[in-house]
Parts: sequence; C-alpha cells; structure tokens
Amino acid sequence: MQLNTNGTSIFPISLGGAGIGSCKENIFFKRPVSDKKAVETVLFALENNINLIDTSPFYGDSERKIGIALQEYGNRSSIILSTKAGTHPIYKGYSGENLRRSVENSLKVLKTDYLDILHIHDPSDVEFENMMENGGMDTLLRLKEERVIHNIGLGVRDHNLHKQFILSGYADAILPYLDYNLLSTKADDLLEVAKKNNITVLLGSALCMGLLSGINPTEITVRHYAIEKDVSIEKAMEMYLWCCKNDVNLMALNYQFILNNPAVSTIVIGASSKEEVEKSINAYKENISSSIIKSFLKKFKLS
Repeated sequence: MQLNTNGTSIFPISLGGAGIGSCKENIFFKRPVSDKKAVETVLFALENNINLIDTSPFYGDSERKIGIALQEYGNRSSIILSTKAGTHPIYKGYSGENLRRSVENSLKVLKTDYLDILHIHDPSDVEFENMMENGGMDTLLRLKEERVIHNIGLGVRDHNLHKQFILSGYADAILPYLDYNLLSTKADDLLEVAKKNNITVLLGSALCMGLLSGINPTEITVRHYAIEKDVSIEKAMEMYLWCCKNDVNLMALNYQFILNNPAVSTIVIGASSKEEVEKSINAYKENISSSIIKSFLKKFKLS
C-alpha cells in the first residue's frame, strides 16, 4: 500500500515533535522549550528539505507550537504532517468517539484541515484488539474516506502489533522506535515484513535517546525514559571511543547504517533546536567510506 502524500517524496530525515513539546508541565528531555525556539526549529527544518513533521497530543504542547510554525510557513501542501491518537490527555483511549475527538482537537491545534498521517499511538495488545473489533478502526476508515486523514499508521514499540496491523490490510505506515540502529537491530524481522507489504516505515529514536549522537554517552541524561533497560551503555561507550579514535562521526555512521536498509523511508529525529536539526542534516549528508563502515560493523559484530 503506497503512502498518500500527494506525490511528495519523504526526505530521509524527519522532525519529531517530542523535543520541542517540552514545557513546564511535561519535560521530555532537558528543559522546557519556548515557543520562539520551537517555531525556529520547525521553520529551519522545513527550509532545509525536511518535509515530514511527526508529533502527538501526548508530547506536551508540541502540536500547538507546530501549528504556530505552520501558519507562519504556509505552503501546507508541501508538508507531510503526522500526529497520533489514543494517548490524548483528555480524549485518551481507542474507542471510535475518543479517536475522532482526538483528531478533531489535533486539527484545531495544528491549524490544519487534514492530517497526512494519523498514527494509533501506543495501544496495548488488548486495546489494539478492541479497537479493531469494536469500531475504532471503522472510525479511522471513515475519517480516511472523508479525507480528514490521508493515511493510517501505528506508533508503538511492540513488533507483533505492527505485524498484526500490516497483515490486517489497513496499514499505510508504521512508526517503530529504538529497535533499529547500531545498538539494536531487533526490528530486522519487522522491517522485512513492512518491505514485503510495501508499508512506509518512519523510524523513531534512532539515536537511542542521544547515545549515538556523538556525545560522550556518560554525559547523556534522559528524564522520561530508562534507556539503559533497552541497550547497553557500555557498548555505546565502546562505539563512541572507536569513532573518536578513528575520527568518525558516530551519528553519521548510524544514519548511514539505518538508511542502507531499503525498508526505512525516514528517520524521525527528536530535535529541540535548529542546531540539533542542522547537526542531523549534516550527518545524513556526510559520506563515510565503505571500508570504515565495514571495519566498524565487523568490530561490533553487525555484519
């Protein structure tokens, strides 16, 4: 199933909205991000070829800030706008009514009349099953028929749920996270299934909450997620030191590794400033020799 983006190809780097959504009530990374800084970040991304913005009403006040930026930028048809439903602070849950109300609220806050992608956000096994059987999916399909949403996606960690969604025939896109990068390739099998079924893959948390950003991993602090439960900090440190010794940009190496997989359409970065966006774009553009990549992959048993 081909993603409907009105003919717009997705740039390999996309902007995620969690970082700029940080506010006093809900801090995702280090500190609250002001409206001015958030808008600057979005506009910088859009002005430098990034054309997909992914957010959620769960990400603090991310949608509101993005809405301000989109009004200033204009040219809505050039932007692939993605948000989520199911985890809205007020319209929480996966019933048809809650999903529709969440979508309606997102449209209002984002200052748009349609969503390019609407991801079902973080359902449990039981919630996903109930949504599929008790009207939630029917509501999303009606919204799709009404052209309020153009594509239906799923943003969740659980690979089995992604596979169920793909095999249901309703999937246009999926957004797995944390499980395909230099520190973890657990999503290998899922990506194969997505590729086989022509499903667009937006890959989240590719930098493992900053561990693969090229910053010393011991200096990384993540307030909202215990990343050490999922990946080895020791291995991240070994990779960091190897790259320092060999004068290699770890972020660039990680991006090249990920995008070498034909199943991945774009990497969603959680930047909270235009400087972080620029760093990711430059890393994406950086050319790393095949011999260096081969040496790294052999060293860390990834080949």
